[in-house]
Amino acid sequence: MENKILLSFAIPTYNRARFLEKLLNNVLPQARKLKDEVEICISNNGSTDLTRELVFGFQKNYPDVIIKYKENEKNLGVDANIIKVVDMCDGDFIWTFGDDDHIVDNGLNMVVNLLKKNKENYKKDTGLIVLRVKSWLANIKTGKKEVISNTFDKNKPEIFKIDRKDIIGLSFPYLAFISILIYNNELLKELLAEDRFFIEQGIGTSHIHIMLITLIFLKYPNINGIVFNKEIVCQELSQYKYFIEDKFMLHYQMQRKLNDLLLSYRCMNDDYAPLIFQRYKGLRWDVVVDMISMRMFKSFNYFSYFGCLKLFFQHSIFIDGLLFSSVFSILFLIPPVILISCYKGLLIIRHGKEWKAKWDFVNNAADFAFKGTRRRNEQPH
Repeated sequence: MENKILLSFAIPTYNRARFLEKLLNNVLPQARKLKDEVEICISNNGSTDLTRELVFGFQKNYPDVIIKYKENEKNLGVDANIIKVVDMCDGDFIWTFGDDDHIVDNGLNMVVNLLKKNKENYKKDTGLIVLRVKSWLANIKTGKKEVISNTFDKNKPEIFKIDRKDIIGLSFPYLAFISILIYNNELLKELLAEDRFFIEQGIGTSHIHIMLITLIFLKYPNINGIVFNKEIVCQELSQYKYFIEDKFMLHYQMQRKLNDLLLSYRCMNDDYAPLIFQRYKGLRWDVVVDMISMRMFKSFNYFSYFGCLKLFFQHSIFIDGLLFSSVFSILFLIPPVILISCYKGLLIIRHGKEWKAKWDFVNNAADFAFKGTRRRNEQPH
């Protein structure tokens, strides 16, 4: 019997009931119009808030929508929870989605129509569909939403292919953003069945979804990745207080571990290994830029000066540890005002008379974004 469920909307969640409520209020009215073509799958990662009661309430209020719910007894970490929610999905395609993001009005219908129109071809030869996202912040002074970035490209067709090397090399913009990824469920489940032990070695990196994407395109050399060039996903950038140690862990230590794993995968070959090595170079400069930006915007938070130096040398190759520790130490001697002056100079060169508006926008955005609580990855402790 042919599968009636076309799309599984997969939400891993942990202790964010108030965000999840907004998302479900956003997506369920759209899902209701699509009958049994869409299912909503929610994996609760041992939350201690009111997530369970919230979902039960939505199941009661939307009896005509398939809402699957499972709950882990304890927090297994974000990576294990992503795999858990994928295991719940029975649709031909799986759209993974962060519990604090949103879909534009009629966005779910646009995605379903795309999949219905091309179902047989996509099931046969497409491993990944990437959506477009608009990211915004609320202006501190006016409260108005200000767009930070929008990946919609008016110069591109509605549907176009991604070079598989850009997927494996992680050079396609925003590919690490979980809410814009739609997987071919048959290929993903086959991958998980045959390579589960290897995949589970990536648990704890906070980037298991990136591992899944890469492995699909290494394992199945003839499949395509495509972009649906429509503005579908809305992301409100959150407030977080970043620490050097956390940035280093997420942007270097964990992704380096992931790269090392990928290089050992049985389907890795000489054509694709250089793409993974190219990833290493990006990790190095991400950490440097992070530290400079944090110093410039007066959010240079750390728990221990010597602890940072120890962390750099313990979890990076020697040359990288030397680079990170040097930049970290030099930044103590450079007043933020000097970095700000240099940055303003670059804006003047690039934007001319418009530089001040650009600076005000970036400064306000940074001031807003860095005033929240500590940013932590969702791994168990």
